[in-house]
Amino acid sequence: GVAEDAAELREGVRRQLKEAMVARDAQDVESLRTALEAACEVDPTMEDVKPARELLQRMEAEMRPLTFTDVSAFDTETLQAATTREEVANILMKCMKLSLDSGFQAEILAEFHYHNFMFCQRQKFRAETTSTFLSVMNVLHTRAIVKEKLAKPRAHVLFEELLRRHCRPLPPYSFGAFTEAEALMAREFAGTGFFRRYDMYAFAYTGRQDLRLSTIEERVALKVPKVVALHKAFEVDPREVPELKELFLTPEDEALMSDFAGGLHPPSGGLSRGGGSLSSLRSATAPRGGATSGLARGVPGKDDGQKAAIEAAIDEALTAKLGGHMARLAKHPLA
Repeated sequence: GVAEDAAELREGVRRQLKEAMVARDAQDVESLRTALEAACEVDPTMEDVKPARELLQRMEAEMRPLTFTDVSAFDTETLQAATTREEVANILMKCMKLSLDSGFQAEILAEFHYHNFMFCQRQKFRAETTSTFLSVMNVLHTRAIVKEKLAKPRAHVLFEELLRRHCRPLPPYSFGAFTEAEALMAREFAGTGFFRRYDMYAFAYTGRQDLRLSTIEERVALKVPKVVALHKAFEVDPREVPELKELFLTPEDEALMSDFAGGLHPPSGGLSRGGGSLSSLRSATAPRGGATSGLARGVPGKDDGQKAAIEAAIDEALTAKLGGHMARLAKHPLA
């Protein structure tokens, strides 16, 4: 039926278009264009139409003659009439869209194009040949060095393709901008100039960027300190800590307590540093008029009642001395 014939026609056109999309050379451009036109007539919405159109546009741009593309006919005649290096360099930089503000790579390219033009001048090339050679070398440098970073053998192949495409007047496959003799001179010049210094040109576009990163830690809460081990060397004598001196008796007070334990009557008021009892105790233990006290003579107490009174005085003195500290310790959460 009609539907089957239409489907068969569509499939045949699609297959033909797929085969034409393997085009790589100038000779394949016309086949691709014909297949694309046939596919658009049958079904413009075919999925292969858009990729085929993009491929055709790219190949036409690549196969387009380079004559008077970068350097127009007017600029070429102006270059050939220039008398100073500065004039030539300025015109070439304008045509090739270069600026010295771009860095050393722009300086290298400006020198590259200047020597290419001077070669054309020495060979007395026509304006058409000069413009074509400048563009051929510009495309060679851009594709081989900047964009595709080709190896030297592959760059040689690209140069030959560009030169061959401009040697014979056979549109749309080639254009006769060079004669055979001019093409030979161009090959010799490129071999002794650009390709001899190919590694140098490639190195100019081999850049390396160093990226240095640092991290900053931001915390909402304070950082928990690290646990530090305790060593015996950190231990201190509590008697030497100023905040703890009130908890300990002085050597003089300890001697007085020893005297009381031996049987000496405590002074009235007990033992308290604030009430003067320790002072009284010292006065009581001191010998009077050269006489030796009973404790000094080693005489024991008269009875047990006297000993109990001494012990009570000692407890009262300690309570008066340590009572405030004991009260604070009793209120501590860990007590």
